[in-house]
Amino acid sequence: MHTAHAGALAYRPDIDGMRALAVIAVILFHAWPTWFAGGFVGVDIFFVISGFLITSILISQLEKGKFSIADFYVRRIRRIFPALTVVMLATLAFGWVVLLRGEFQQIGKHAVAGTTFVSNLVLWNEAGYFDNDGITKPFLHLWSLGVEEQFYILWPLILWLVFSRKLRFLWVAGVIFVISMSANVLLVSDHPVAAFFSPLTRFWELMAGGVVAWLNLHQAQRFERHGTALSLGGALLLGLAFWLTNAQSLFPGWWAMLPVGGACMLILAGKNGLLNRLLLSRRLPVAIGLISYPLYLWHWPLLSYGHIIYGQKPPTLLKLALIGAGFVLAWLTWRLVEIPLRERRDRNRVTWSLGLGMVAIAVLGLTISTSLLRERIDTHGAESYLAALNDSQFPGPTLAPMRYEGVVFQKALSRGPGLTVFLGDSVMQQYGPRIEHAVASDPARFSSVIFATAGGCPPIENTVRLPQIRFPLCPKTVRAAYALANSAQVDTVVVGAAWYGYFNAGQRELLFEKGGVSKAFPAPDAQELAYASLHDSLATLRKNGKRVFLVLQPPAGAAFDPQSMYTGSRFGSIAPLPKVPAFDLADYRQRNAAPLARLTAIAADTGAIVIEPAQFMCKDNLCPVLDDSGAPLYTDTIHMRPAYSRRAASFLDPTMLRAPAGASAATRTQPTAQASPPPAG
Repeated sequence: MHTAHAGALAYRPDIDGMRALAVIAVILFHAWPTWFAGGFVGVDIFFVISGFLITSILISQLEKGKFSIADFYVRRIRRIFPALTVVMLATLAFGWVVLLRGEFQQIGKHAVAGTTFVSNLVLWNEAGYFDNDGITKPFLHLWSLGVEEQFYILWPLILWLVFSRKLRFLWVAGVIFVISMSANVLLVSDHPVAAFFSPLTRFWELMAGGVVAWLNLHQAQRFERHGTALSLGGALLLGLAFWLTNAQSLFPGWWAMLPVGGACMLILAGKNGLLNRLLLSRRLPVAIGLISYPLYLWHWPLLSYGHIIYGQKPPTLLKLALIGAGFVLAWLTWRLVEIPLRERRDRNRVTWSLGLGMVAIAVLGLTISTSLLRERIDTHGAESYLAALNDSQFPGPTLAPMRYEGVVFQKALSRGPGLTVFLGDSVMQQYGPRIEHAVASDPARFSSVIFATAGGCPPIENTVRLPQIRFPLCPKTVRAAYALANSAQVDTVVVGAAWYGYFNAGQRELLFEKGGVSKAFPAPDAQELAYASLHDSLATLRKNGKRVFLVLQPPAGAAFDPQSMYTGSRFGSIAPLPKVPAFDLADYRQRNAAPLARLTAIAADTGAIVIEPAQFMCKDNLCPVLDDSGAPLYTDTIHMRPAYSRRAASFLDPTMLRAPAGASAATRTQPTAQASPPPAG
């Protein structure tokens, strides 16, 4: 079985072309996650390539009797550490300049995790890959290195046992593949974060590359005869992976078979496969592939810092500039660091230096995480304003994903009677912390809940958010949400959104489309069609026996934005404004009088119960923007911070309580919804 082979490790330019495809896909996803929603599968392509190359080297050495575990790890250090050392030091140095205390402590913790290759395990315990806070973690992307290195702790030893005991490689690899794939499929539905970050659920991807390595070493000619078909088939699978997978997919799961299978087929096609030869082996893809590793390391800290400094979603031009900077830095790292160290003859000295350098970064990260080394920036008492930026929590820890008509929603089960569906956009999602708190604190009293929501998607059927390329899932999500809300198991539906933003005079991001009719906002006839659509949706819910609540938009505006409460920047010093004014509710209601009146009329006509958050959040026509300690209540102009939501959004509690039998929807909950508001602020 273990026959010698010639030219087993000959250079293949198409592999570098595949690396280029993978890294560009990841960069596009990280920069524009709703535009290129499937780009994250580029990491899976990297896993297959890594498994293929490393296993090819190991099998070649074992078959020639030249295998050394020490030599293997020396090679890994010389391959992984140079660029990683440069990027981590630069990221920490820049973090010292611009990060706040809590942010700086966290990046120190993540630096320790990165140097010890356990980032995936640390991030697993912190949050999900697709959560809103992930963009503010400059070392988030090191999770994939963690998975790889954890695999390579075991894989060389397993291969050594296979060859020394004369075991069948494909049988052993098959067993590992089945165990890992089974864990992946079993966990992905109920524990998606674990399935994404766990090494157990990812090993099968590297193993697939290892199996391809064995086949390529021993049966290459058999596959190369079908190179054109394999090349085209692999490209088709990768295209489907990029097109079909997104944040709604149960990933990895069975979906990961698309990028993994596509990558395997392209490798087996050989360098003379049709697309391998004509596209992947071209000069530009190969050049990008050569710098793909440092490019992967550089791109994410740059985008992350852009988001942190900007305080909101960075504009497109800034993202393009950051990506361009990533290419420049990647080339410089490859040319000035990786190549010189690779060509040096004193291997032992280089290896020890790189190892000690990584230890030094780990120690540096530890001193940062424990505040022995403090951040540079002086905020002059504005810490609370800066800490409010990017402070969000949806989905929270007690919400679990569920699928309905191919769309992922979030659910929290209780022992209480009934099921309440919350339907809307990110304004509805901001109430998640309150809803989770209520259900968890008294599960026997409150009903189970489902958040059938999507950020940026107005809960108005046949209304499209523009540009559609940024919000491709809105129509499907809204249709599925109303279908769920009308299902037999649901008794209460709560609909809320940024209504005034959608219906104000300057809104140009909505389009009503139905039956060949297409009307663009802010045209009055387009708004009328949208109002009519919302009316019909609520009327249908009431006709199907649902108790319906219509939640008006809470107070919103620049006065709530933490960025309006200080001066200066992260590159210099920051100082709080002398005085932060309150919010004028009367002026707010007057400016939004038209949509307020229409929504109230729709509720009255359909039998829905109106809840106006301002009634409970404000007092004497003034709405607080700071809490008693002087910290902002909102994270931006319209979204509450989780702590404030848990405290102030108790006006939604009645929506999760079963009404007395025999009471009409119009009367049985209104008194509860109008209960005395909590103290403002």
